[in-house]
Amino acid sequence: MSKSLRLYYGLLLVVVIGWLWLRAPDIASFGRETQWAGLVGITGLYLGSHVLRMLRLVLLTLDDRNKAFPLVAAHTLTAFPSSFLPFKLGEVLRLGAFFQVFEHRQKALAVWLSERFGDVVVISMFIMGLYLFDVQVVPAMRTIFVLFVLASGLSLLGFFAVAKIFVYLNRHLVLTSHTSRGLVILRASQILRRLEIAIYKSIEGRIAGFLLLSVLIWSIEILALSLFINQLEIGDPDLAALFTSGLLASLPGAGGEANAFGLYQSLGLVVLTLVFLLVVSLSARSKLLRTRDV
Repeated sequence: MSKSLRLYYGLLLVVVIGWLWLRAPDIASFGRETQWAGLVGITGLYLGSHVLRMLRLVLLTLDDRNKAFPLVAAHTLTAFPSSFLPFKLGEVLRLGAFFQVFEHRQKALAVWLSERFGDVVVISMFIMGLYLFDVQVVPAMRTIFVLFVLASGLSLLGFFAVAKIFVYLNRHLVLTSHTSRGLVILRASQILRRLEIAIYKSIEGRIAGFLLLSVLIWSIEILALSLFINQLEIGDPDLAALFTSGLLASLPGAGGEANAFGLYQSLGLVVLTLVFLLVVSLSARSKLLRTRDV
């Protein structure tokens, strides 16, 4: 294990312990106001969605199976710190962890893009379902729906359209161009082409399973939110507003029911982080002992 990884794991453990210390009064207060059995069940359900996220990552790396466990570890050990960054900025940290797992950045980016595309498709389906069942949708969610559909549709079409154009452009550049600008364009087109191939290899023959896991992930998260609302007996809950809050940030903002909802999510992520810190530590220790025996 490299020094940088050991430093990150140490800082992560400090962050977890610090969060537990600072939020202990809120956790105790929340425990007095609700049944711990219900809270544990909801937290377990939320953790189940992360287990499915791990399975989805494994599915996307079947063409490079030895990277499955490191990729799962990268997901679990960045989930908690990423949750504190607003507007999904934590994805930058997560993508950086993926880059550390794979030798080729195209594969890391391909897995990350595939995940995000699956989430966007399922979330768009969920919001469309709200419209179809005549559920009142908050303005922020309407904006998200339009942005998601436009971003996913245009990005997907644009990416593959440009990738195909570059196939013919490469031939032209190889045969006719001898300038530095042509060389730069040729290198860029090759990078894009390798990314396209990496995405294709990640989902080849697995699209149905990939989309099914994506649907199950978000269905469980929405179910956990619904059970949470029922557990606290929140009067006239606005599911769409709470879901939008969770979508706009990794965890809902402080205050009221949203704060409690974020608290149970954070508890789940803390458990996940501690478990995988232990697993990674034992794995590294086992490898060290085997190396010494050899």
